[in-house]
Amino acid sequence: MPTAILIDGAFFVKRFRCIEPHNRYNGKRAAELAFRLALAHLREPGAHMPAKRRDLYRIFFYDCPPLEKRLHNPISKRSIDFAKSQ
Repeated sequence: MPTAILIDGAFFVKRFRCIEPHNRYNGKRAAELAFRLALAHLREPGAHMPAKRRDLYRIFFYDCPPLEKRLHNPISKRSIDFAKSQ
């Protein structure tokens, strides 16, 4: 089954710089690590069988601040305050 991986950029970069401080500004190394970790998450360990592997469809890497606007749901017509929602 093709699987998409979603990476929170700010969290990944923060962890990457803690894990590999000598490579903290090496974008190529960060991309290699993100790819390797994404592939590692595609394995499904089985109890008595070798691990199955799902296919990688795409890696989505996003880095943006949380939405803090108040918007209206077009279906329910309710207002949603995203600054206060989970």
